[in-house]
Amino acid sequence: MRLRWSRRWACPSSLVLFLFSAAAAADPLPLLETTAVRSPFVAACNGKPDSTPLPVDPRTLVVPGVNKPGAAVQFNAYWVDLHNPPAPFVSTLPPNPTTCGEFRASVARGRTNIETRAYFQPFTTSLAYYNLYMLWGFLIRPSDFDEQVIKRYGMAKAPFRNPYPLPWENPNLTNGGSGQLPLGLVQERDSNGRYTGAISSSCSGCHDSRLGTEQESGFVWGRSNDALDAGLIQSDFFRSTGVGTVLQLAPVPWSVGRGTSDAIGIVDLLPALFDMDSLALAPSLLEYFPSHAGGQSRAPSWWHRAFKTRQFWDGALTSDNVRSEMAFSIANLGRTPAQRRAMTVEFEDNDNFFISMSPPTYPKTVNTALAEQGAVLFHERDLWANGANANIPKAPGNGSCASCHGVYSPRHAANPAYLPDPRLKGVAGVITPIETIRTDPARKDLMADIRKRKAWNTSFLAYNDESPDHGPFYDDLIMSALRRVPRSAYDNGLGPVYSPVGPNEWLSPFGYIAPPLYGAWASAPFFHNGSVPTLWDVLKPADRPSVWKRLQTSANILGTNAGYDASYASYDFAKLGWKVSSLPCANTPANDPFIPCSGEMATADVLFANIANLAANYNSLAYQSPPPITQKQIRSRMIFNSHLYGMGNGGHDFTQSLTDPERWALLEYMKTL
Repeated sequence: MRLRWSRRWACPSSLVLFLFSAAAAADPLPLLETTAVRSPFVAACNGKPDSTPLPVDPRTLVVPGVNKPGAAVQFNAYWVDLHNPPAPFVSTLPPNPTTCGEFRASVARGRTNIETRAYFQPFTTSLAYYNLYMLWGFLIRPSDFDEQVIKRYGMAKAPFRNPYPLPWENPNLTNGGSGQLPLGLVQERDSNGRYTGAISSSCSGCHDSRLGTEQESGFVWGRSNDALDAGLIQSDFFRSTGVGTVLQLAPVPWSVGRGTSDAIGIVDLLPALFDMDSLALAPSLLEYFPSHAGGQSRAPSWWHRAFKTRQFWDGALTSDNVRSEMAFSIANLGRTPAQRRAMTVEFEDNDNFFISMSPPTYPKTVNTALAEQGAVLFHERDLWANGANANIPKAPGNGSCASCHGVYSPRHAANPAYLPDPRLKGVAGVITPIETIRTDPARKDLMADIRKRKAWNTSFLAYNDESPDHGPFYDDLIMSALRRVPRSAYDNGLGPVYSPVGPNEWLSPFGYIAPPLYGAWASAPFFHNGSVPTLWDVLKPADRPSVWKRLQTSANILGTNAGYDASYASYDFAKLGWKVSSLPCANTPANDPFIPCSGEMATADVLFANIANLAANYNSLAYQSPPPITQKQIRSRMIFNSHLYGMGNGGHDFTQSLTDPERWALLEYMKTL
């Protein structure tokens, strides 16, 4: 039926617009998002058949030209598509899923990988693991051994079967064994799928943890582990086998405390061990430039992956790069070069598992009216208004929280004054210059040395095999040595490029990428180095403690193996973060001229910390931490000291212009994300 136009209802276009605007004003989009599923692909496929086409990945929209002049958000952390790279590069990757069914299958494979694959180098055996209690000072294995492992090393109970064999068991006759490893450890299997009895760390060790006990909350994948002591794990595991003790001398500062690690430092170390073009084990110092230590960093929460256009805290690489996530699995000495390169396909599945994740919903009551006030403040409040923060350069955008972290309110996302496309809701694609963010610069400067970036840009991890100039891979030591001479000349700026540059070049560092804020209420502690215990302290810099300690669980009968308390009783649901005790600083320059507040530290740790503070900014080999063995060392690592190298808690201080009522409203809004 054709509709007929009636003069009786004819009206000027201006009146039509007025009526439309009035209707929109009467029924605006909500300020608060109410859906619990944040992952765009999971939300789009929920209840849909497998043949349903996937929507556009919103991250792929953040490319040069996306910004609108004067808009609240000005993206500068651009996506680079490695599956359809710009000319002259040609993809060497399998295609991304295009339907809900393909995505679900990839997610399932990725989850299986994360639960069962031992990507890292095994550091101990199942027998040595069973006998760890002897290192702890016990003569008889305690009945709560599994619980003490979780407390001592800062892990969580695995929400799936995670077996290891007891001393009298054959793992291949007992389906892996009857022991249960915590989340973060995994038993290795050989290429035929048979259990070996070797115990390795898993990706979940750094990227998964619990907030709340099993009785208080269900397990949710993807919460960055803020309790793990990577250095203590490696120290105990190396010592547990006897022969591994010598590995404690390796110049790898696993961690100086809990919840952070120097995992990114492996970018420094890999070129000294491997040919980064073929990934063959070929030690050489020609492309090794230990010119700056990055300090300690928190692992990013996996549930943010679907909303980050760039990865790493400095936004160095496109989030389409999965090979960068393979770094520790490359360092597994038991693999061949071809096996290392082939892991790209597995990590494509792992990445789809990550982008399928959503953070937990806030478990308590939210004051909706106050949260709506917070939503308006978050998106509209210019922190530089009325002359505030005159000494801090204002980044592009409207000066609000949203101008860095992205837009989350459905109402603001639909407004072109905030986003050029409403599908960009929740996407964080802004690198804030260091002059504005002013947080600890050690991690930002990790790759400031152009030689490091050149070595990376011509490597397999930068997808240099997508260049039409890339020839075959050479896996033998002789060819590797011959090819690295001209490559190193290029790295040092003395010759033409030898290995081709890949399409994912490491960005010249200039700041830190603002993280997505979905699940921010559950993401304490904050900043890239975990130096700020609550969101309130993020918003009110004057309240930040310099040295602090979290609440701990009870110790065992020997007075050892206490861990961080992850129960709701230890979490401040008003200030959104961990309840901590601020520790006084009693040091005087005569006691320690370099490290303030070191009274809780063991002498060896103070010595190494002084060396790091003096020299790690110039040479990463100066950034070391002695293996934690004594109880004083282990206890002191549970204290956060912002005076240590790379652990500063300053910066993000433009929020000083907020009033306390505004801060409370913003925190209430964070509870809805």
